[in-house]
This record gives sequence, C-alpha cells and structure tokens, in this order.
Amino acid sequence: DLVSGIPLGTVHHSGKVDWLELNKRASKLLFRDKSRRLYLYDITSMECTTLLNYCSYVQWVPDSDVVVAQNRGDLCVWYSIDTPDRVAIVPIKGDVEDIERSPGRTEVIVDEGTNTVAYGLDEALIEFGSAMEMLDYARACSLLEQITMTPETEAMWQNLSQIALSQSRLQIAERCFAALGDVAKAMFLNRINKLAEDAREQHVKTYNNDLYDGYGHYTVRAELHILNREFKSAERVLLEQGKVDEAMGMWDDLWKFDESIAVAESNNHPEVDQRKEQYFNWLKSTQQEEKAAELRERERRYEEAINLYLEGGLPARAAHVVNTHGMTTQPQLLEAIASALLKAGMYEKAGDFFEKLQMNERAIDAYKKGHSFRRAVELSRRVFPGYVVSLEEAWGDWLVSQKQLDSAINHYIEANQYIKAIEASINSRQWTKAVQIVDSQDPNDPITKKFYKLIASHFEDQRQYAEAEKYYIKAGMRQEAVEMYTRNNLWDLAHKVAKMYMSEQEISALYINQAQQYEISGKYKDAERLYLKVNEPDLAIHMYKKARQYDSMIRLVSVYRKELLLKTHQTLAVQLERENNYKQSEYHYVQAKEWKAASNMYREAGHWEDAIRVAKLHGGVNASKQVVFAWAVQLGGEMGAKLLTKFGLVEQAIEYAIESGHFDHAVELAQSSLKSKLPYVHLKHAMYLEDEGRFKEAEDSFVKANKPKEAIDMYIHQHDWINA
Repeated sequence: DLVSGIPLGTVHHSGKVDWLELNKRASKLLFRDKSRRLYLYDITSMECTTLLNYCSYVQWVPDSDVVVAQNRGDLCVWYSIDTPDRVAIVPIKGDVEDIERSPGRTEVIVDEGTNTVAYGLDEALIEFGSAMEMLDYARACSLLEQITMTPETEAMWQNLSQIALSQSRLQIAERCFAALGDVAKAMFLNRINKLAEDAREQHVKTYNNDLYDGYGHYTVRAELHILNREFKSAERVLLEQGKVDEAMGMWDDLWKFDESIAVAESNNHPEVDQRKEQYFNWLKSTQQEEKAAELRERERRYEEAINLYLEGGLPARAAHVVNTHGMTTQPQLLEAIASALLKAGMYEKAGDFFEKLQMNERAIDAYKKGHSFRRAVELSRRVFPGYVVSLEEAWGDWLVSQKQLDSAINHYIEANQYIKAIEASINSRQWTKAVQIVDSQDPNDPITKKFYKLIASHFEDQRQYAEAEKYYIKAGMRQEAVEMYTRNNLWDLAHKVAKMYMSEQEISALYINQAQQYEISGKYKDAERLYLKVNEPDLAIHMYKKARQYDSMIRLVSVYRKELLLKTHQTLAVQLERENNYKQSEYHYVQAKEWKAASNMYREAGHWEDAIRVAKLHGGVNASKQVVFAWAVQLGGEMGAKLLTKFGLVEQAIEYAIESGHFDHAVELAQSSLKSKLPYVHLKHAMYLEDEGRFKEAEDSFVKANKPKEAIDMYIHQHDWINA
C-alpha cells in the first residue's frame, strides 16, 4: 500500500522471477520464474496457485481480469481468474506475439512462421469481468445469459451468485442459482423476493411511500439468516418482533424440536407442556431413547430416565444418573443397570458403579474382568488386603498376554511369583533385573539352575565371558563353560576352567569330542589345537590326512613322529601318483629321498621332460643322460637321434642313428657337428650296404670312408674280379 507504506502480502518463492504484473484492481499478481512456471498470487487471501508448469507467454487482457498464456502448443485463457482451475484451452500453431483489444473485439496475435493469425476471444466473457469490476451486476447477469453454459461460465455464475448474496442483490442471486440448477436456493430466494415485494406494497399502502424496497422487513431478514444457516440470528429477529410462534415454527421445520421447546419455555408459551409431551412421544416413536432420557433427566424424573437409558443400550449413562444424584432406587433396577454394564463389556464402569454402591466384591470382580487391575488393587488394599497378591499375579499375567513383559515384572514380584518374574525379565531382555531375582533364589533348585543357564548364554552372546562362566558353573554346566571358551578361541581360559572342575579323563574326552565337532565343521586349526592339548597328535595327523591337507599332516609328523617322516612322504607320494597328482607326488618322493621313483613315475606317465629335470636336479648330468637315452630309445629312429642332438649328445646321437639305420641323418649330424666322425659313419654305412647286397653303393661309402681295401675285399669275396 503506497499510501500507508504497509506491505499487503509477501510471496515466498525459491526461483528467480523473470516476469510479473498486477491486474488493474491490484487484487491479483501474476508472475513467472526462470523455469517457466506461471503462478497466481491472491493478495486478499494471500494464497499462491500454480497456473502452468510451462509458460512461454503471459499477459493480462487490457482493462480486464482475463489472463492469456501459452503452454507449448496450447493457448490458455482464464476468463474468471477467481476460479483458476477453470481454463479455456485452444490449440495453436506458433508463438503468441501480442493481444489487441478494440471496441467489441479482442484478438490474440499468433506468429505461425509464414503468416500471422488472429484468434478471437469471447468478448461477452471479457465484458462480464468489466461489468463485475464496475459493480454492474445486472449487466453481468445479462451477459452471462447470452452465453452457452460451459465450465468457465459456470464458474462466473457461481462467482456472481456469491457476490450478489453478499450485496443483498437477491433477484440477481435468484437468477444465478436458477442458471446453476440449484433449484432449492432459487425457490427460497424467490420466496424471499416475494416477501420483500409484499412488504413494499404494504408499506406503500400504509405510508404512501414507494422508496422502501421491502428487503429491510423482519420476515425478509429472518429468511436471509435461515438461508445462511444463521438460525439463532433468525430466531432473534423474530422474537424481537414478538413472533414467538413463527420462531417455534422455524425450529419445527428444521426438526429441532428441543430448540423450539426452549423458545416456548423462555417466552412462557401456554403449550410448553403439551409440546414437551409431544416431543417425548416423538422421540420414543423414533427410538431416540437417549434424547428422551435426557429430557426426563432434565425434568428430574430419574427412574424414567434410567429405564430409557437402559432401553437405548446406554447403561453407563444410567449408572451416571444413579451415582450423580445419589439414588437408592429399587434393587431390581440397580441389578438391571449392573447386568447391562457387564453385558456391554463396560467392566470398569460396572466396577465403579458397584464401588459407589459399596458392593466391593462385585466391584473387584468387575474391575478384574475389565483388566482394570489398578482400580481392583487399590480397592482391595482398602477393603480386602488378602486379595492383593492374587490380583497382582493376575495383573502380571494380563500384561504378559499384552506383550508388556517389562511392566509385568514388578507385579509378579509383589505377588511373590519369582519364577514368572524371572521369565518376564528374560523375555523382555531385562537381564540385570533377571540376575538380581535369580541370585535371590535357592541356588540348588533345578528351576534356578535352568535360569542360570539362560543367563550364562546371554552373557556369552554379549561377550561377557567371565560372567557367563560364573553362571555356567552355578548351573553345574562346567563342560559348557569350557566349550564356550573353545568356541571363542580362548584356549588358556578353557584349559584353566577344565583343570579346576574336571578330571584328566573328562578333559580328554571333552577335548576330543569338541575337536571332532570342529573337524566336521571344517575348523581344522581349532581341532588340531584341542588334539594337541590332550597329547593326541596321531588324531590330528589322521584328521589332516582325511582332509587331504598334507602339508599340515607332514608338519605334525615332523614334530611328533620324526621316525615315520620318510615313510609318510613315500606313502603320500604313492597315493598321489595313483591320483595322477604328479607334482605333489614328486615333492613327497624327493622328501622321501626316492628321486628315482619320481623320475620313473614321470617316465611311465610319458612326462619325459619332468623325468629328465628330476634326474638332473637330484642325480646329476649322467642320470639325466640315461633318461634322455631311454626317451630316445622309446621314440626310435630319426626322432630319437634328434632328441639326443637337442640335449647336446651328438656322438651318442650319431651312434644311435647308425644303430637305427638312419645313415643319412648320421652323416648330416657328423657333417654339421662332428666331422672327425664322418669316415666312421661312411664305413658303418658301407658295411650295412654290403650286408644288404648293395655293393656299388657300399663301394662308394668305403671310398668316402677312405677304406678302399675293404671295398676290394668285398668284391673279391663276391668273386667280382673286374670291380675288384
């Protein structure tokens, strides 16, 4: 407000605003933020409403409260901005550029790229806004009557009807409600308008003055209050004019007979009693016993009121009447009230009822049935102290059934039910309290020992092992104490407890049994530790053998059975060889000082390289050569010779090639690696050819071997004198 300098409202908004504008009357603010959301802020109500989630253009239509905005491919028009949910949507192709308004025409200019298109707005709807702004409600009504009913025009009719009512323009309001189809309001307003017209005519006849419009007449004012549901105001208007019967009639028409009777009583109407009786009979006939009973209670006819409350299924109200007014009515009626309370399950009310009538035993029983144990105990302490213990136990049982275990503990203690108190403490995880109660019991009682075990298990779960040990011992479960320590790898503590409370045989049996359990679950290290604790290394060795953990097995044998170490290695090597696990088998053969067996294993398996490696590593070069020869023999022929050459055994390779009849390969080996051996190769080849009867070829080989005499002797022996 620029005059007073006082802010009219504050808009809280998180985003940056890039456009805002007030309407002409400065009652509403439109604004858009950087994220293209469009909002409407009503300055009067200080409410902010989101109009569009995306808006590329927005503008007030000049000299009106109509808003035009663009949401992508839609043109959105709010003809009645007071109802922002009512919006007219027109599909468009392009972007809105401007709004042009001239007398009788308003157009939105849209740029569609190649040309510009004008979209006309509904001038009648725009004019409606102007008429409303100028308070010309009759013209606004006439404009709306020319327009087809749509959601937008319906909102305008609604707006006009409310304004017309608030401004007492009842004829226009009647037309509005008729247009909206609200027949009841339209007929009611029609009746008010007729009353005003009749009052005006009567005033003209009486005072000869036609300036009075009749809307100030008391009948019109009373009817308007009724229309606005201001019934007390309507009653006041009628009573101010002394119209008691009319005021009573108004309440009768509304079926508010108690209000009608109140008017009659306050104005000393002669038919008060008759109306009360009629009202009472009507309540009875319509089965409104509660209202009828209230009427009788106000008239101090209490017995009738009690009977009516009971008939209406309201025994608590009946009991309240008895207790409030200190009635000592017939025992049958009191019994009926009590029975009704119990039947309705209103045990606490019944107990209270009995207590006030000094019927204490029945009161306690009712309280107990209704689980109102506090009331029952309080009453018992006063009148029947002997009942307190049983009530406390019942209270605890009920709390346990309701899963309120921690609350039940103290009640069990009060009832001396310590077993139940301990169970409730344990089940509610109140371990400190459970320990306190258990420690106060006989430690030799089997039930107490059972609780000791539960408490010990709890302390073990909480890793409070010393406390757990204490209660395991109290429970006579020494073995469990030892097992607890072994389960948690506290071997020294386990051994300490075992020595304190168990014999050597018991310790041994316990440890072996526990070790076997560990063995089954795959905890071999823990099992080994237990076996060794009781000097049973053989069991640990056997365990590792079964588990095929041979390294651990050998480790124990080397410490506890040194005399069997080589034999163990040999046994494992043979076993692993059968399983084709050659690498592991080799390791154990070597450790058993049986490297030849490892080499032979590889030879039999066809793994000659490994056989040579083992022989060379553990037997030296000569041993490896023997393996190479064996391999070459197995391969035979040229491949065997190549093998020998590969391992640097050229001379042996040449001999092997000669023996196998591969003379060309032998010549080639000698030529390339050992030329001094070449004549020898040719000689051997010549002798071979001679034996084969291939004398000419043998002659050539003898000559190459520089042994011509042997060639001559060959021919002489064959009597081939010419060649000789």
